[in-house]
Amino acid sequence: MATELLNRRVVRVPDVVGRSLPKAQILLEDAGLAKVVILYRESYEDRDMVLEQRPARGQMVYEGSEVTIWIARRGYLEHLPAIYRRSDGVGRNLVREVTWLFEHMFDSVLVNLEEGWRFYDPHVAPPGFLDWLSQWTAFSMDLDWPEPQKRALVKRAVDLYRIRGTKRGLILFLKLFSGMEPDIDENTWPFKGFRVEGEGAEEGARVGLDSVVLPPVDLAHCFVVTMPIRYEDVTSDMVIRIHQIIQMEKPAHTHYYLRFAEEKGDVELREFFAIGLRSGIGIGAEVVQAEETEDAAAPSRNEDKP
Repeated sequence: MATELLNRRVVRVPDVVGRSLPKAQILLEDAGLAKVVILYRESYEDRDMVLEQRPARGQMVYEGSEVTIWIARRGYLEHLPAIYRRSDGVGRNLVREVTWLFEHMFDSVLVNLEEGWRFYDPHVAPPGFLDWLSQWTAFSMDLDWPEPQKRALVKRAVDLYRIRGTKRGLILFLKLFSGMEPDIDENTWPFKGFRVEGEGAEEGARVGLDSVVLPPVDLAHCFVVTMPIRYEDVTSDMVIRIHQIIQMEKPAHTHYYLRFAEEKGDVELREFFAIGLRSGIGIGAEVVQAEETEDAAAPSRNEDKP
């Protein structure tokens, strides 16, 4: 115990008298005094204004020490008839003391009732309340999603359901989650069937370098999602979550392809069958063509001889 006291930091108690209770708690927590005991005192000052504090301002105490503050309240006695407000000969009133006990006991319930609207606003609701709030609209959230994204998506859950399965809905969902507006091209696919150097026949076929075999696709049920960010700048978790969002929001019968502003090499080819670099297709074609040329040119050389 003595060693722990020596290792604790000494801090100065800030002045919180005359401040509201939320501001006083913030000042005390910033000073390293998170243990705050709140007591009520009858006063005509503004509700929850700090009337007195102990230790007093400026005193040096150990970090984490307990601080007691008295705040202004009117008490439950004001709701009772005047006969119950009378004090005895020494200034004591048993009814007043009993009502103060009840106010200390049930103040947390009153705070929840007065601040109940916060539980229904996704931006200020407690973090543990977000999942329950999302169930009101049958909106499923990944538990690993960051809290700001959860709040933004729950806030727009009803709007998202109205346009779910549409291009506009998918764009809005991805924008709320990632903060970037994607570009979605419908009725298109990045590849078309079997391709071997599809840029031009005059350049020659490079089998194994840019050849892929694709399954048949219906362009009417395909779309391409392009995120305006480089692949190198996103994490693997974010890529997985983007795929989960698209799978959840797209129509069940459609197929999609996700790409980024700059593709990382030939990553899009890995999902399909590709002819290997050691394939023997086309090997020897140049040799055969060269031999035919030499055979055709040989008689002409013999005719030139006398």
